[in-house]
Parts: sequence; structure tokens; C-alpha cells
Amino acid sequence: MTESAPKGRSLLQTAAHDLSRLAFITNVLVRHGFSELGRRSGVLSDEQTPPHEVREAPTLDARRDPADAAKRFRRVLEELGPTFVKVGQILSTRPDVLPPPFIAELARLQDAAPSVRYSDIEASVSAGLGRPLSEAFATFDPTPLASASMAQAHRATLPDGTPVVVKVQRPGIADTMRSDLDLLHILARLLEATIRDMDLYAPVDIVRVLDEALSNELDFLHEAHNLETVAEHFVDQPNVHIPALYRSHTSRTVLTMGLVDGESPSELIPGSEQAHAFALGLVDAFFRMVFEHGTFHGDPHPGNLFYRDDGTLAFIDFGLCGFLSTTQRDRLVTLIVAVLAGDVDSIARVLLRMGRPTAPIDMPRFKDEIASIRERYLKRSLRNIDLSAFVAECFDAAQRYRIRIAADYSILSKAAVTLEGVVRQLAPELDLIEHVGPYQRKLLAHLYSSDRLLKSGLAGAMHLGSFLRDVPEQLGQVLMDAEAGRLQIRVTGDAGGLLAKELNRQGTRVFMALCCAGLIVATPLFLAHEPWWWRGIPLATTACAFMASGFAFWGLAWHVVGGRVRDTRLPLVPLLRWLRKR
Repeated sequence: MTESAPKGRSLLQTAAHDLSRLAFITNVLVRHGFSELGRRSGVLSDEQTPPHEVREAPTLDARRDPADAAKRFRRVLEELGPTFVKVGQILSTRPDVLPPPFIAELARLQDAAPSVRYSDIEASVSAGLGRPLSEAFATFDPTPLASASMAQAHRATLPDGTPVVVKVQRPGIADTMRSDLDLLHILARLLEATIRDMDLYAPVDIVRVLDEALSNELDFLHEAHNLETVAEHFVDQPNVHIPALYRSHTSRTVLTMGLVDGESPSELIPGSEQAHAFALGLVDAFFRMVFEHGTFHGDPHPGNLFYRDDGTLAFIDFGLCGFLSTTQRDRLVTLIVAVLAGDVDSIARVLLRMGRPTAPIDMPRFKDEIASIRERYLKRSLRNIDLSAFVAECFDAAQRYRIRIAADYSILSKAAVTLEGVVRQLAPELDLIEHVGPYQRKLLAHLYSSDRLLKSGLAGAMHLGSFLRDVPEQLGQVLMDAEAGRLQIRVTGDAGGLLAKELNRQGTRVFMALCCAGLIVATPLFLAHEPWWWRGIPLATTACAFMASGFAFWGLAWHVVGGRVRDTRLPLVPLLRWLRKR
């Protein structure tokens, strides 16, 4: 079932392992009330009951009780292990994919795991760096600082005495996650193939995004690049500390960075001077990351933040980062201005540009819903605005209208919600809107500065000039192709597909009618000159009559049912059930 067998395992063993893993996933789904999903996809038959050792939970109704469905879904991911925990954490950053109850529940997933034996860690470090651990480090603490499902962190010192933290990938985790991701790809295709309308939710695309995200997290060189990029942006900002990266002691499975000493924000006294200063520094640093640099920390929770003795703010763990282009940042500024100004039309159109519509959108209704959300949240004083709930409802509305928000915007919204929670806990009286107001005015002035407007005007003039220069030549080529008979017009999209199908159906009916008419005309001619007789029966004439009747019956039946045929995906269900029984 996998494209290649993991190390030390044959293809047959890999297939057997994947089948066993699939059975385990099915049993977990049943235990938590998702058996209906298995039955609809064909993995479970309608009459099949789970094994006696698997007690089936009452089947849930996600529409009536989304909070209960989200809670069960979180428990399923926790039971399925590290790959699915990471999947849940990544999905918690995608409000464009899942509704708010699921996002809130998945944010509670804890990425913790038992520590790995020191001998295994030593072997992993030596293999990752290509030299013995004792040669790479002067000291290496066997007791881990933290142990997660994907990696484990240890204190160490370099040969020159520099204190560092070494992040080591758990042995075998890459093969485990690769196998689970292969299964997820198969399950996603199975859902799209067997459950009608499931393709609207694009499970194959979701799994592809998850695959890419997990592959990046498994490659510590990706995190190293993020760390270096952010450190370069803050090199002239003394109030923000980004740990140094040691490339000579970093590989795909081992990452070495400077040790960060300090207090966690959760240890600061809420409302204290230190807590207030930390909150202000965090907001300023995040705004710089988003609007000036375009590269931002994707998960600024208290475990990834430190308040150092010199009063500086430190970030760690850059495995998840978001990236915004200049155009994306401009749209974000426009959205903020439109929200504060109450311009519902601009809010709706910017949200549309921030994503990709997957279906026709009823813009008047979408604007009415955005107006309702804004009225509900921004009617109160700015100090009491629940920004996280406002953002969540806007993304939820976009999801309902089939607007797939770009992944980096989704990561930004999740990071902003996390940051807001930290800030409100540390400084409950801090007015975020008032604090970032001057920054927003600065961004707006930069967006509509004379220099940018001049550059934009010049770029528009150049595009217009190219258009006016190219159109006559292209139009002349079209006329030449039309004159030479080489012009072809191709219709694509849903309307073109429906037209092609209808033309095919009508052409087939006309063909059957002509065949039927021809056979009816040929029947008396054969009878007058019948060459083959058997027991007084004219064989050729009888064959013509039967064929004419068959074509007539076929055409009549097709006309009655309207050309409708059964969904070709449905036969996969009994086939899967037959394979399972075998």
C-alpha cells in the first residue's frame, strides 16, 4: 500500500502492517461513534458489527451536536498516536477547513510523549551529524528538557563551552508518519470515491496539505531556515531575542540552537509591570513580523515564549511559520481598515481575494452575513471586542460560502488568536486596538504613500502599454487562423461538460432511431427475397424485426429515465465489502 517499504521491512510486511493499522483505525473510529462514516465509505457494511472486544459508542450527529463531535474527534486523534496528534495540531491552524468547534477542541491537543532512552538518542545524534556525540559536544545532558511526539530536547555544550539546546528527532518517527500519511491518502481517496458530495470538502487536498506540513516538520533544516530568517529580521531589535543556530551541529534530524534562559509568561503575575511590558513587547514584535518582515511565528503559545532577565522577549520553536507576500500584507491592511471603518462591501471583497472560491458565491448574501457579524462584535466598545471570535466567525462564513482561505492567512489567524489569549491573560486592561492604532495608521500611510502610488501607476501604465501593443498582433493572428481554417474554440467548465454530455446523448438517440428505421424498412425487403428459411421461419427477416424492436425499446427506455445512470462510484462499495469479507 505504500510506495516504498520502510527500512528493514519488505513490501509484503509493509502491506500487512498497513492493513493491520487500517483495522486499528477503524476500531478506534467505531469506539468513538464514527461507525456511520465507516459504513458510508464501505469499510463497514450495514449489517456488520464491530468485534466483541470493541464496544461501539452511540453514533454521533455532528450537525445537532458539533461540540460533542469535535470532542470525540480529538480523542480519536489522541488514541491514534503521534502522526494524528500532529495532524490535529496542524488542522487547528486551518479555520478554512474545519468549523470553529473543531478548531477550539483541536487546540487542546497536547503534544507529549514518553522520553526516549539515552542510548537511542545518542545513536540518533551520531547518525544525524555523521560523527560520534562525544566528538560533537563537550557535554550532553541525558535527562531531556522536553519530550514530544516528534522530537526530544536536551541541554548540551559545544566543544568551545557554548551552552546549547539540541533537538533530536525520535527514532523511527519518520517511517511511522510516512506509513500513516500513506494510509490517510488512501482513506481520503476512498471517501471521495464512495461518499457522494464528499469531494466538496476536498479530503484529498487536505491530506496533501497535511503531508506537506508534516514533511516540513520532519526536516529540521526547514525549521533551521525559518530560525535564521527571523533572526536576520530582528538583528537590529535589541528588545527581541532569537536564539542562534549552529549549522555545523544541525541536520535533517538534529537541530542545535543557543540556550534561552528566562521565565515562561505563565509564571509572570498578571497585571504586573513585567507582565504588562512583556505583553506590549509581544504585540509589537508580532506586528513587525507580520507587516514589516512577512515571516511570523505560527504558534506563539507560552511554551514557545520567554521573558529574559534583561527584559527582552525570546521566541523558540520555529517549526511552524507563516509567510506573507507584499500583496498579501497589503490585503491584510486593507481588511483591517475596512473592518474599523465598517465598510462591509470591502470586507467581503478582500476576504474573497484572500482565498480561492470553489463554487459560485452569492455575494449579496455573503455581504449580509459579514454585516451581521460586524454588527454583532464591533457594536460594543473597542476595548471589549473579542477579536478571536470575530476572526473565527469571518473565516467560518467564508468556509460556508466555499471560499478556501490561503493557508498562510489561516496560520496567521490561529497565531493571532493564541497571541491575544496570552496578552489578555498577562495584561487584562490593555486596549489592543488603541495600542496598535498608531501602527495601523503608519501602515496605511505607507500603503497609500506617494512613492507606492507612483510605482503602482507606473506598473499599471506599463501593463496597459504592453496590452495595447500586443492586442493588434494577437487579433491579427486570430483572423489569420480563422481565414486558414485553423481556429478552434474549446469550451470548458461545468456548462461545457453538460453541453458535451447532452450532445452525446442526443446523438446516440438519433443513431438508434436511424438504425431502428433502417431495420424496419429492411424487414419487408428481406421477406420478399428471403435467402434463409428454417421450418417455415424467415431467419433474416425475423432477425431484422427483433433488432428493430430492441433499438426501439432501448430508445424508449432511455427516454423514460432521461439518460440517468447510476453513479459509477457506487459499485466500489460492494467491491470493498467483498474484499473485506475475503
